[in-house]
Amino acid sequence: MFRRKDSSLPKDPEFPADLEGLGYCVNSEDQIRAIDNPDQEFHYFFSKNERYVEKQREAMNTCIRQNVMERLLSSSMTLIRLPLSTPALEPHVPILASANLPTASRIIICVGEAHQDLGIFAYRIVGAETVAAGSAINFVNAAHSSSPDPPAVILANIGQLIWHRRSKQPMTMQSWLALPRKTGVDPPMSLNSVKNRVPQNEDFQAHLKCVFEDVVGKMARKDAKIDVVGISSGAAEVVEYLQTHWKKWQGRTSGVAVVDSYAWNMGFKDENFRKFWEKVSAT
Repeated sequence: MFRRKDSSLPKDPEFPADLEGLGYCVNSEDQIRAIDNPDQEFHYFFSKNERYVEKQREAMNTCIRQNVMERLLSSSMTLIRLPLSTPALEPHVPILASANLPTASRIIICVGEAHQDLGIFAYRIVGAETVAAGSAINFVNAAHSSSPDPPAVILANIGQLIWHRRSKQPMTMQSWLALPRKTGVDPPMSLNSVKNRVPQNEDFQAHLKCVFEDVVGKMARKDAKIDVVGISSGAAEVVEYLQTHWKKWQGRTSGVAVVDSYAWNMGFKDENFRKFWEKVSAT
Protein backbone atom coordinates (compact mmCIF):
# COMPACT_ATOMS: atom_id res chain seq x y z
CA MET A 1 0.00 0.00 0.00
CA PHE A 2 1.31 3.42 -0.92
CA ARG A 3 0.50 6.85 0.43
CA ARG A 4 1.65 10.36 -0.38
CA LYS A 5 2.96 12.63 2.33
CA ASP A 6 1.29 16.02 2.74
CA SER A 7 4.54 17.68 1.68
CA SER A 8 4.21 16.08 -1.75
CA LEU A 9 0.62 17.21 -2.28
CA PRO A 10 -0.31 20.54 -3.89
CA LYS A 11 -0.57 23.44 -1.45
CA ASP A 12 -3.89 25.08 -0.77
CA PRO A 13 -3.91 28.23 -2.94
CA GLU A 14 -3.91 31.67 -1.34
CA PHE A 15 -5.16 34.98 -2.70
CA PRO A 16 -4.94 38.38 -1.02
CA ALA A 17 -8.21 39.91 0.20
CA ASP A 18 -7.16 43.14 -1.48
CA LEU A 19 -8.63 44.51 -4.68
CA GLU A 20 -5.36 45.89 -5.99
CA GLY A 21 -3.56 42.69 -5.06
CA LEU A 22 -6.15 40.76 -7.08
CA GLY A 23 -5.64 43.12 -10.01
CA TYR A 24 -8.94 45.00 -9.73
CA CYS A 25 -10.32 48.35 -8.62
CA VAL A 26 -13.66 50.12 -8.09
CA ASN A 27 -13.84 52.74 -10.85
CA SER A 28 -15.56 56.13 -10.84
CA GLU A 29 -18.83 54.48 -11.92
CA ASP A 30 -18.80 52.12 -8.92
CA GLN A 31 -17.91 49.14 -11.11
CA ILE A 32 -15.33 46.48 -10.27
CA ARG A 33 -12.98 46.27 -13.24
CA ALA A 34 -9.49 44.98 -13.99
CA ILE A 35 -6.71 47.52 -13.45
CA ASP A 36 -4.88 46.59 -16.67
CA ASN A 37 -8.11 46.37 -18.70
CA PRO A 38 -10.81 48.86 -17.60
CA ASP A 39 -13.50 47.04 -19.61
CA GLN A 40 -12.91 43.62 -18.05
CA GLU A 41 -15.23 42.39 -15.30
CA PHE A 42 -14.10 39.99 -12.59
CA HIS A 43 -12.68 36.88 -14.26
CA TYR A 44 -14.30 34.10 -12.29
CA PHE A 45 -13.25 31.02 -14.27
CA PHE A 46 -9.58 31.98 -14.52
CA SER A 47 -8.47 28.39 -13.81
CA LYS A 48 -9.72 24.87 -14.47
CA ASN A 49 -8.87 24.00 -10.87
CA GLU A 50 -12.06 24.45 -8.84
CA ARG A 51 -10.16 25.11 -5.62
CA TYR A 52 -8.29 28.03 -7.20
CA VAL A 53 -11.58 29.45 -8.47
CA GLU A 54 -13.20 29.03 -5.06
CA LYS A 55 -10.36 30.71 -3.19
CA GLN A 56 -10.05 33.65 -5.58
CA ARG A 57 -13.81 34.21 -5.45
CA GLU A 58 -13.76 34.30 -1.65
CA ALA A 59 -10.90 36.82 -1.68
CA MET A 60 -12.88 39.05 -4.05
CA ASN A 61 -16.07 38.63 -2.01
CA THR A 62 -14.19 39.64 1.13
CA CYS A 63 -13.16 42.87 -0.59
CA ILE A 64 -16.75 43.50 -1.67
CA ARG A 65 -18.09 42.82 1.83
CA GLN A 66 -15.65 45.31 3.33
CA ASN A 67 -16.57 47.97 0.76
CA VAL A 68 -20.32 47.48 1.26
CA MET A 69 -20.11 47.41 5.05
CA GLU A 70 -18.10 50.64 5.20
CA ARG A 71 -20.59 52.40 2.95
CA LEU A 72 -23.66 51.13 4.80
CA LEU A 73 -22.23 52.16 8.16
CA SER A 74 -21.61 55.63 6.72
CA SER A 75 -25.27 55.73 5.58
CA SER A 76 -26.73 55.93 9.09
CA MET A 77 -26.78 52.16 9.57
CA THR A 78 -25.56 50.59 12.80
CA LEU A 79 -24.27 47.08 13.49
CA ILE A 80 -26.24 44.96 15.96
CA ARG A 81 -24.99 41.60 17.20
CA LEU A 82 -27.49 38.85 17.93
CA PRO A 83 -28.18 37.72 20.56
CA LEU A 84 -28.35 41.28 21.85
CA SER A 85 -25.39 42.55 23.90
CA THR A 86 -23.07 39.79 22.66
CA PRO A 87 -19.37 40.86 22.72
CA ALA A 88 -17.63 41.10 19.34
CA LEU A 89 -15.50 37.96 19.84
CA GLU A 90 -18.27 35.75 21.14
CA PRO A 91 -20.58 33.72 18.85
CA HIS A 92 -23.02 36.14 17.21
CA VAL A 93 -24.84 36.94 13.98
CA PRO A 94 -24.56 40.56 12.81
CA ILE A 95 -27.43 42.54 11.33
CA LEU A 96 -27.69 46.18 10.30
CA ALA A 97 -30.34 48.65 11.41
CA SER A 98 -30.96 52.34 10.79
CA ALA A 99 -29.84 54.70 13.53
CA ASN A 100 -33.42 56.03 13.77
CA LEU A 101 -34.85 52.60 14.65
CA PRO A 102 -35.91 53.65 18.19
CA THR A 103 -37.95 56.62 16.89
CA ALA A 104 -39.13 55.60 13.40
CA SER A 105 -42.87 55.25 12.84
CA ARG A 106 -42.26 52.72 10.05
CA ILE A 107 -39.80 49.85 9.76
CA ILE A 108 -38.71 47.98 6.63
CA ILE A 109 -37.30 44.53 7.33
CA CYS A 110 -35.31 43.10 4.43
CA VAL A 111 -34.50 39.39 4.38
CA GLY A 112 -32.04 38.37 1.67
CA GLU A 113 -31.12 34.99 0.23
CA ALA A 114 -29.98 32.20 2.52
CA HIS A 115 -26.55 31.91 0.89
CA GLN A 116 -25.68 35.61 0.75
CA ASP A 117 -23.59 37.73 3.11
CA LEU A 118 -24.97 40.60 5.17
CA GLY A 119 -25.83 43.56 2.95
CA ILE A 120 -25.26 41.63 -0.29
CA PHE A 121 -28.16 40.97 -2.65
CA ALA A 122 -26.19 39.22 -5.41
CA TYR A 123 -22.45 39.13 -6.06
CA ARG A 124 -23.16 38.51 -9.74
CA ILE A 125 -24.89 41.90 -9.96
CA VAL A 126 -22.05 43.56 -8.06
CA GLY A 127 -19.63 42.19 -10.65
CA ALA A 128 -21.72 42.85 -13.74
CA GLU A 129 -23.27 46.20 -12.79
CA THR A 130 -22.23 48.22 -9.73
CA VAL A 131 -21.41 47.59 -6.09
CA ALA A 132 -24.40 49.67 -4.99
CA ALA A 133 -26.82 47.87 -7.33
CA GLY A 134 -25.83 44.39 -6.21
CA SER A 135 -25.92 45.23 -2.53
CA ALA A 136 -28.26 46.96 -0.08
CA ILE A 137 -26.59 50.36 -0.61
CA ASN A 138 -29.11 51.70 -3.15
CA PHE A 139 -31.99 50.14 -1.22
CA VAL A 140 -30.98 51.76 2.07
CA ASN A 141 -30.22 55.15 0.53
CA ALA A 142 -33.61 55.18 -1.23
CA ALA A 143 -35.43 54.33 2.00
CA HIS A 144 -33.56 56.95 4.02
CA SER A 145 -34.31 59.68 1.49
CA SER A 146 -37.93 58.70 0.81
CA SER A 147 -39.57 61.27 3.10
CA PRO A 148 -38.91 63.87 5.80
CA ASP A 149 -39.78 61.11 8.29
CA PRO A 150 -37.84 58.20 6.75
CA PRO A 151 -38.47 54.60 7.71
CA ALA A 152 -35.90 52.60 9.61
CA VAL A 153 -34.35 49.71 7.70
CA ILE A 154 -33.35 46.39 9.22
CA LEU A 155 -31.15 44.07 7.15
CA ALA A 156 -31.60 40.56 8.50
CA ASN A 157 -28.86 37.99 7.97
CA ILE A 158 -30.00 34.42 7.39
CA GLY A 159 -26.83 33.71 5.41
CA GLN A 160 -24.07 34.06 8.02
CA LEU A 161 -25.32 31.60 10.62
CA ILE A 162 -22.09 29.57 10.87
CA TRP A 163 -19.60 30.54 13.58
CA HIS A 164 -15.90 29.97 12.83
CA ARG A 165 -14.21 29.64 16.20
CA ARG A 166 -10.62 30.23 15.07
CA SER A 167 -11.27 33.55 13.33
CA LYS A 168 -14.14 34.36 15.72
CA GLN A 169 -16.50 35.48 13.00
CA PRO A 170 -19.80 34.41 11.45
CA MET A 171 -19.90 33.29 7.84
CA THR A 172 -21.87 31.65 5.06
CA MET A 173 -21.41 28.08 3.94
CA GLN A 174 -19.59 29.40 0.86
CA SER A 175 -17.04 31.17 3.06
CA TRP A 176 -16.74 28.09 5.26
CA LEU A 177 -15.83 25.94 2.26
CA ALA A 178 -13.17 28.49 1.26
CA LEU A 179 -11.38 28.35 4.63
CA PRO A 180 -7.70 27.28 4.47
CA ARG A 181 -7.04 23.55 4.28
CA LYS A 182 -3.99 21.45 5.05
CA THR A 183 -3.40 20.82 1.34
CA GLY A 184 -5.10 21.76 -1.88
CA VAL A 185 -6.82 18.37 -2.08
CA ASP A 186 -7.99 18.00 1.53
CA PRO A 187 -11.74 17.96 2.23
CA PRO A 188 -13.37 20.93 4.01
CA MET A 189 -13.64 21.03 7.78
CA SER A 190 -16.69 19.35 9.22
CA LEU A 191 -19.36 21.47 10.87
CA ASN A 192 -20.22 20.91 14.52
CA SER A 193 -23.95 21.38 15.03
CA VAL A 194 -23.34 23.02 18.42
CA LYS A 195 -19.89 24.61 18.44
CA ASN A 196 -20.27 26.20 15.02
CA ARG A 197 -23.71 27.64 15.67
CA VAL A 198 -24.87 30.82 17.38
CA PRO A 199 -27.31 30.71 20.30
CA GLN A 200 -30.85 31.80 19.38
CA ASN A 201 -29.76 31.87 15.72
CA GLU A 202 -29.25 28.18 15.03
CA ASP A 203 -31.36 28.25 11.86
CA PHE A 204 -33.36 30.61 9.64
CA GLN A 205 -36.49 30.66 11.77
CA ALA A 206 -34.58 31.14 15.01
CA HIS A 207 -32.73 34.10 13.50
CA LEU A 208 -35.92 35.73 12.26
CA LYS A 209 -37.51 35.25 15.67
CA CYS A 210 -34.51 37.03 17.18
CA VAL A 211 -34.83 39.90 14.67
CA PHE A 212 -38.57 40.38 15.20
CA GLU A 213 -38.87 39.74 18.92
CA ASP A 214 -35.56 41.13 20.23
CA VAL A 215 -34.72 43.89 17.75
CA VAL A 216 -38.16 45.11 16.68
CA GLY A 217 -39.86 44.08 19.91
CA LYS A 218 -37.32 45.66 22.26
CA MET A 219 -35.56 48.42 20.30
CA ALA A 220 -38.33 50.00 18.20
CA ARG A 221 -41.50 51.94 18.98
CA LYS A 222 -44.38 49.72 20.01
CA ASP A 223 -46.64 51.46 17.47
CA ALA A 224 -44.20 51.37 14.56
CA LYS A 225 -45.67 49.76 11.43
CA ILE A 226 -43.72 47.04 9.68
CA ASP A 227 -43.18 46.38 5.99
CA VAL A 228 -41.33 43.22 4.98
CA VAL A 229 -39.22 42.63 1.87
CA GLY A 230 -38.10 39.07 1.16
CA ILE A 231 -35.74 37.93 -1.58
CA SER A 232 -35.88 34.39 -2.98
CA SER A 233 -35.37 31.86 -0.17
CA GLY A 234 -35.41 34.72 2.33
CA ALA A 235 -38.96 35.53 1.24
CA ALA A 236 -40.14 31.99 1.90
CA GLU A 237 -38.52 32.00 5.34
CA VAL A 238 -39.94 35.33 6.47
CA VAL A 239 -43.42 34.44 5.18
CA GLU A 240 -43.22 31.18 7.12
CA TYR A 241 -42.22 33.10 10.26
CA LEU A 242 -45.04 35.63 9.88
CA GLN A 243 -47.81 33.12 9.32
CA THR A 244 -46.58 31.04 12.28
CA HIS A 245 -46.56 34.10 14.57
CA TRP A 246 -49.32 36.08 12.90
CA LYS A 247 -51.33 36.75 16.06
CA LYS A 248 -48.34 38.63 17.45
CA TRP A 249 -47.54 40.72 14.35
CA GLN A 250 -50.78 41.16 12.39
CA GLY A 251 -51.61 44.46 14.07
CA ARG A 252 -48.28 45.99 13.07
CA THR A 253 -47.56 44.51 9.63
CA SER A 254 -48.60 46.78 6.76
CA GLY A 255 -47.36 44.81 3.77
CA VAL A 256 -45.11 42.07 2.42
CA ALA A 257 -43.21 42.19 -0.86
CA VAL A 258 -41.44 39.11 -2.18
CA VAL A 259 -38.87 39.09 -4.98
CA ASP A 260 -37.91 36.08 -7.12
CA SER A 261 -39.64 33.67 -4.78
CA TYR A 262 -42.16 30.86 -4.59
CA ALA A 263 -43.57 32.29 -1.34
CA TRP A 264 -46.71 33.50 -3.10
CA ASN A 265 -47.67 29.87 -3.77
CA MET A 266 -47.17 28.54 -0.25
CA GLY A 267 -49.98 26.84 1.58
CA PHE A 268 -50.90 29.14 4.45
CA LYS A 269 -51.70 27.60 7.82
CA ASP A 270 -53.27 30.73 9.29
CA GLU A 271 -56.54 31.82 7.66
CA ASN A 272 -56.14 35.43 8.81
CA PHE A 273 -52.68 35.59 7.31
CA ARG A 274 -54.02 34.22 4.02
CA LYS A 275 -56.60 37.00 3.89
CA PHE A 276 -53.91 39.58 4.65
CA TRP A 277 -51.70 38.11 1.93
CA GLU A 278 -54.44 38.33 -0.67
CA LYS A 279 -55.20 41.93 0.27
CA VAL A 280 -51.88 43.73 0.66
CA SER A 281 -48.97 41.53 -0.38
CA ALA A 282 -47.05 41.95 -3.62
CA THR A 283 -44.83 39.71 -5.72
